[in-house]
Amino acid sequence: MEARNRSGQSYVVVVREALSSGAYLMRALFRCDASISVGTGHVMRCLSFSDTLRWAGWHCAFLTNPEARSIVPALERDAIDLVDSVAGAAFDLAVVDHYGLDAHYERALANTNARVVVFDDLADRPHDCSVLVDSTPEPREQIYRASGAPTTRLLLGPRYAMIVDSWLSRRRAARDRLARGGKIERLFVSMGGTDPNNATGRVLAALAAARLDVHVDVVLGPQSPHRDAILRTQNEWLAVHVAHPEIAALAAEADLAIGASGTSCFERAVLGLPSILIPLADNQRCLAKAFAAAGAAEILEPETLDMPMVVAERVSALALDSERRMRMSRRAAVLTDGRGRLRLLAAIAGESKTRSGEGVTLRLVELEDEAWLLELQRQKATRQFARNPIVPSASEHAAWFGAAVEDHRLLTIIMSGERPCGMLRLDRLPGSKPTFEISIAVDGRSQRTGVARAALTLARQLAPGADLVAMVKPDNAPSLALFAAAGYEAEGDDLYRSRAA
Repeated sequence: MEARNRSGQSYVVVVREALSSGAYLMRALFRCDASISVGTGHVMRCLSFSDTLRWAGWHCAFLTNPEARSIVPALERDAIDLVDSVAGAAFDLAVVDHYGLDAHYERALANTNARVVVFDDLADRPHDCSVLVDSTPEPREQIYRASGAPTTRLLLGPRYAMIVDSWLSRRRAARDRLARGGKIERLFVSMGGTDPNNATGRVLAALAAARLDVHVDVVLGPQSPHRDAILRTQNEWLAVHVAHPEIAALAAEADLAIGASGTSCFERAVLGLPSILIPLADNQRCLAKAFAAAGAAEILEPETLDMPMVVAERVSALALDSERRMRMSRRAAVLTDGRGRLRLLAAIAGESKTRSGEGVTLRLVELEDEAWLLELQRQKATRQFARNPIVPSASEHAAWFGAAVEDHRLLTIIMSGERPCGMLRLDRLPGSKPTFEISIAVDGRSQRTGVARAALTLARQLAPGADLVAMVKPDNAPSLALFAAAGYEAEGDDLYRSRAA
């Protein structure tokens, strides 16, 4: 299949009937590019979501330009399936993250019966997709609606930023440490995956002029054109890391960051890391302004980089102001909670219908759902067949709920239209094969309406390559009938299983 981008250039949509393992049909295809001029952000964002899809039992493949494979080592290191020849059309989901592709390309993908997800942060072209994700803080719903996507599900704002586990696992410790303030000891510098204009070198010249008593960690991509020159500047206070596999670990030890204001500023925000942001491209300006407006960062204009003493004064002033850095840290940490990948995973399940034709969807649980979930947990029908039949106290529920949100569990609210009507939870079980224990509870006012059956359909669509298992007590006749109707088979000891598609 062939489609053309906005400049008329032809792109071949590459799909294969099976992945290299030969065990599963391909389920998700990612279309993204990386280059010295484009940078690595598109591919890194897609890699982040592909991690979540694979965790949920999906099988993923990437279609990129050849240059991306050398610029983004993770494409090779993480055993990502890279495709480059046409051999069938066996994918269920297509994810497009590319400024040069628009509705024409997306419609061509949809014609293969795949659901199409688009990542965008420009809002400058029409889209035709099932789900559109734009994590920029600007209000853009009207722009996207006006460009012609009336049925597209829009996931807008910083809470939909794609953050990988290596950053999330360090969130609590880094956030707590930075909230205490104190003297700066480590500074983290990251000017993007390629940095073609050597912003890194100019920042380092300014830091040398500032004569700060700090250790500086600099991260560079493997194909950064100024890599060798920057490596030669290493000394007792400066360490340069090329293609470092644990960038999050370096950032989590820092007290202040200086970085480009691309999508990586969300990663630093998850840690609560106060930042000086330098917008190196026009599409980075809106993020820099939004972070500054929220009090989470300061902006340094790129032309200032040619005035090292001015940069040195700005960095020194912030380094000496512990109170200001503490405020920036708190405000950065609340911009995004890092659960964007799970929100998108819930959204790609799509919609299922009840017997009466009412649409049922899933959405990730939010903080404001705590009281509603407590009411659901206290209902007689919920407790009757629960493992623990004792009604939870408000404090017990709050502790459980806080842990569920903080630990990034796949806890979703079942929605009937705009109304919450139940809870569906998937807990990943140990083992190499993706397997989830599924738990479901439906509000008494929505029972016997087909909502529960529709929700189980959505769970299967969310994780088509995983086994789903349910623990059902033998006297729970309604649940036994529900799971049997959904194709779950008994395996003994109250265990019922729906096998991977």
